[in-house]
Amino acid sequence: MHKNTTEEALIRLLTRFAGIAENENRPLMGTRRPLQATIRHALFLCFQKQDEIASRDRLFHRQGDQFIPQAIKDTLPYFLGAVDEKHFLRQNELDDAKLSLRQLEARREAMKSDDDRAHARIRRFVLDARRVGLVNEDFEPIEVERALQELERVIVMDLQSPSIVSGSSEVIVRIENEISTLHRQLDDVQNGIRATKHFMREQTRYSTEVSEQRARLVSLDLYTGTSDADNICPLCEAHLKTPTPAVSDLSSSLRVLEKQLEAVGAERPHLQERLDAFGTKRSDIEKAIVSTQRDLERAYADDEKARLQRDQVIERARVVGRISAFLDQTTLSDERGDLDMLIEEAQRRVEVLAEHVSADDVEERVYTFLNLIADHMTSYASGLDLEHAEGRIRLDLKKLSVVAETVTGPISLNRIGSGENWVGYHVVTFLALHRWFREQKCPVPGILVFDQPSQAHYPPEADQSGRIDTLQDADRRAVHNLFEFMHSASQAIGDGFQLIVLDHAHLDDDWFNASVVEEWRGDVALVPVEWTEMS
Repeated sequence: MHKNTTEEALIRLLTRFAGIAENENRPLMGTRRPLQATIRHALFLCFQKQDEIASRDRLFHRQGDQFIPQAIKDTLPYFLGAVDEKHFLRQNELDDAKLSLRQLEARREAMKSDDDRAHARIRRFVLDARRVGLVNEDFEPIEVERALQELERVIVMDLQSPSIVSGSSEVIVRIENEISTLHRQLDDVQNGIRATKHFMREQTRYSTEVSEQRARLVSLDLYTGTSDADNICPLCEAHLKTPTPAVSDLSSSLRVLEKQLEAVGAERPHLQERLDAFGTKRSDIEKAIVSTQRDLERAYADDEKARLQRDQVIERARVVGRISAFLDQTTLSDERGDLDMLIEEAQRRVEVLAEHVSADDVEERVYTFLNLIADHMTSYASGLDLEHAEGRIRLDLKKLSVVAETVTGPISLNRIGSGENWVGYHVVTFLALHRWFREQKCPVPGILVFDQPSQAHYPPEADQSGRIDTLQDADRRAVHNLFEFMHSASQAIGDGFQLIVLDHAHLDDDWFNASVVEEWRGDVALVPVEWTEMS
């Protein structure tokens, strides 16, 4: 044997096989996480171990384990059919509706926050515009809409109009133009100086190269050679394997170099004269700029009003620029009305869906179903002649116990005496539940296992052959009635249900013998001995 799957995968497989659809129980309070019913939870309704079926405190399988009681309470409404697939579909719709509502409300809050910040900035811009004279001094930014209209009026104003600036001094304008002209002339002169110096540097480098070539030819005195043959050395007139330039060619090159040097030398004085002229002109322009700048400073001092107005125009332009940028980026909540209407519609949708998935509605359905199951429990308890069977017997889901309603008040299982009653009420409860499961086609496996239901009357050590003849009459009748009841009740539930009873008792009735599948006595056991010897 080897592992070929995981426990989680097996649970998912068996859950789908049992017909358990997607579901979820959501606690209404506390910190418990939502719980999905699986085959693991369904099996709590299908087994009664020997120490469970005779317990006065624990009704369900594994009820004494940690967290199991709460899991049974959370999943039993689904297994009873109180919540179905439509309920979970509506729950998903409700979740989506709540999410949409939260998003719309968050959008409205963000819009409100943006509007509040925008309103604060509008008031600050109005105050700035009033400070620089763009808005009347008596205007108060109380109403946002009125303040916004005032800002929109400001950004289309002509800042250079006579209503704002009386005009700059003509002298200042003329002097500023003169300074601009002088700076342009100075730039032209500077460019000319740079170009002349660059040309002179290039000329100097060229003259140096040519002079070096001429010096090499002159030092060799090649121009005095007599042979023009390509294979005769111009120095020693020896025969060469590799051809060399003729003497006449070298002499011609020397004459060309000498002419070029003469031409370059002739141009240098003219370049120097041009550079000197540029230097003189630059000096004159720089002096003119200094003088004109002084005239401009005197003009500014003489025209303080023009300077102040110029500064005011600049400050106004800055304020208008900030206002314009703000208005371009800001859209106040024109859609607030539409958004409020959408939120109202979303709230109504949430309310309608919440009514269909109301916890009160589920609780009422569970209460109704448990009452119908209680009718079967009461009938079964009367057939077994259990204590307090004359009253109404019901399942208490909150306490996970059986309750007998009597004229003196409700009596829970742990207050009812004798093991016979404890076993009987376990058998009654689970057979009534499975009858409901099969009638309503609930997704609970149609199998129920009881281990030693006769233990209250028939100790296993009393008779290993299973005979009940040795029992007292009352115990013998009780054991017989219990098995006969389980047989008839399982037959009444019908197809799709199987009751498996593991017990020592053996009745002589034909129906009992026909129901026996296997007898494990002595060396025969449920688990073969050879299995225990396998490694």
